[in-house]
Formats: sequence, structure tokens, C-alpha cells
Amino acid sequence: MRMDGTTAMFRYWNMLRAGRPAPSRSEIDPTAIRKWLPDIFILEFDDDRSVRFRLAGTRLCSVFGQELRHTHFRDLWRFDDRVTISALVETSLNQQATIVLDARAGTSQGREADFELLLLPLHAGPGVQRTIGLLCADERPFWLGSHPVAQLDLHGARLIDPDAVPLRDVGARTPSLAPDIIEPTETHGARRVRHLVVHDGGRSNGADD
Repeated sequence: MRMDGTTAMFRYWNMLRAGRPAPSRSEIDPTAIRKWLPDIFILEFDDDRSVRFRLAGTRLCSVFGQELRHTHFRDLWRFDDRVTISALVETSLNQQATIVLDARAGTSQGREADFELLLLPLHAGPGVQRTIGLLCADERPFWLGSHPVAQLDLHGARLIDPDAVPLRDVGARTPSLAPDIIEPTETHGARRVRHLVVHDGGRSNGADD
């Protein structure tokens, strides 16, 4: 992780979980992360098992020029990335995986900005699967919030095992979900996740097709 916001959020989440796969939703104190609340969101499955926003911060909604609550997470991404994005978020929800995404945002006016997106599992009760996330811009351009982002373009994804990788090495030692894992499919040129592999010990289960 390279952004102050994603690093701070990871540290707080990692402290709360205290060695468990995920902390409880009720353990999160909004005042402890108040600086980042406008960029934070929570994802969950809807009745059709599609991933949607349960809530989204005000700054995040401003970036996309719309209220994101109850909308589908995959709809923020370019069409060719949606299969991959759905698989990654479902892995975070189903397997309590921690994932970092690199994305480039584009507007209808042709403006672009790079973002880092962090997905962290939450324990929300028996049978309830949720992920808390944070979206941070590498640099906040002057137009962000005035010109809505039309779509996100996935540039990279990394699986983090918080039990195995020291925080100072996050990003440097975590394996990339590279072309041998994310491959073109025959449908609309979409990419898909065949499996997730952790090389540094800890949990090694992947998400197989």
C-alpha cells in the first residue's frame, strides 16, 4: 500500500482483528477513522448475490457524482474489468481476503486520476458477509468532485495475508494478481481471476473457478 489513507485503514483494521480473520463491524469506532470516513464504503451481497454498496462516504459519492448506496460495485468499472472485479470482491466477502486494487479513473471530459482501493473483510454476524473499503486518489486533482468519474480501469490487484507480511513490506512483498492469474476470456475480452495465491505463508487457500 502506498497511500496514507489505505495504510492507516489497514493498521486500524489489523489492530482491531487481533489475530482473527476479521474484526466485528461493531468494533469499528467512526471517530478513530474520521479523517477517512468520506472515502470509506461497505459492500455486501444483495438478494441476487450481486455485490452492492451498503453505504458509501460523501466524498466517494461526490467523486462519482451520484449516491452509491444500494448500487452495484461492478458498475463503477469499465465493462471489460467487471468479471475480474466481481471475482475479487466475492473472494474478499466469501474468503475474508484482504485485497488492494490499483485503478485509473476517467471522466467524460477526458480527465484521469490514479486511485488505490483497499478491501478488508468484516464479521457482521452469522451468515452475513461484508467488506469495508477505502478509495484514495494518488493526488487529488482540482477537478475531482466537480467532474464525475465515469468509470474505473483496473490496473492491478494484490492479495495481502496480514498474518504473513509485515506492514512495512505491504505492496513490495505481496504477490500481484499478474497476467498468469488474470487472463483474457473469450467473452468481451474480460479478464478473470483463476485463483489467488499467497506466497508468504499464512492462509494459502485460493478462489478457484
